[in-house]
Amino acid sequence: MRLAVVGAIVIQVGVALMSRRVLGPMEQIGPAELMLGFVVLPSLAAIIWIWFATVWREAHGWAGLGFSWTSRQWLLRAVGLGVLSVPATMLITALTRPLLGPATGPALPLSPEQALGQPVYFLTMVLGIAVLSPLMEEIVFRGLLFGWLRRRFSLWNAAGLAAVAHGIMHFDLGAMPGLFALFLFLAWIYEYSESLWVPSIIHGIHNLVVLQMA
Repeated sequence: MRLAVVGAIVIQVGVALMSRRVLGPMEQIGPAELMLGFVVLPSLAAIIWIWFATVWREAHGWAGLGFSWTSRQWLLRAVGLGVLSVPATMLITALTRPLLGPATGPALPLSPEQALGQPVYFLTMVLGIAVLSPLMEEIVFRGLLFGWLRRRFSLWNAAGLAAVAHGIMHFDLGAMPGLFALFLFLAWIYEYSESLWVPSIIHGIHNLVVLQMA
C-alpha cells in the first residue's frame, strides 16, 4: 500500500516537472497543453503505476481494489449526491471563512465561457479534472489508504485520517473544512455502497459542477 500511494504521488510530481521541462515557461504554454501536461498525464501515469504496483497482483483485478459491480440505483444516487455535494461544501467553506480565510479554488487558465470556445482545452479539462484526477484520488485515498486504515481502525477514525491526508494534498487552507467533510462522506458512502465506483462518480460530478462555477 505504501509503495503504491507514495509512488503515485511521486510519479505525478515527476510527470508534471517533466511536462514543465518539455513545454517551457508557464506563460508560453497554451491552455490545452497546460491541462494535458499538468493534470491529464500526471493522473494517468499515477493510475498506471497503481496498476503495476498492486492491481495486477490481485486475483480479482480492479474489483479487488474496490471497483466492484454496483447497481444502476447506486450510480444514479452517485450523480445526485455529486451535485448536492457542491452547495454543501460551499456552505461549510462560507461558515469557516472568518477563521481560515477564503478558499482559493482551482487556478484555471480559461473561464467556463472561454473554455467552450476552445474544444480541445474543454475536453482535456473535463478529462483531467472531472474524470482522471478524481478517479486517481479515489483509488489512492479511498481504495488504498482508507482501505488499509479500515483494516486497523474504526470507520470514522480511518475515514478521518484518510480525509486529512487527502485534504492536505490540495494545499488550500480555506477549502479544508469543506473538503474534509466531503472526503469523510466519500469514505462512508464507499463503505456503505461497497463499491469504489460510487465515491468516484460523486467526486467527478462534484468537480465538474465546480468547474462550471470557476
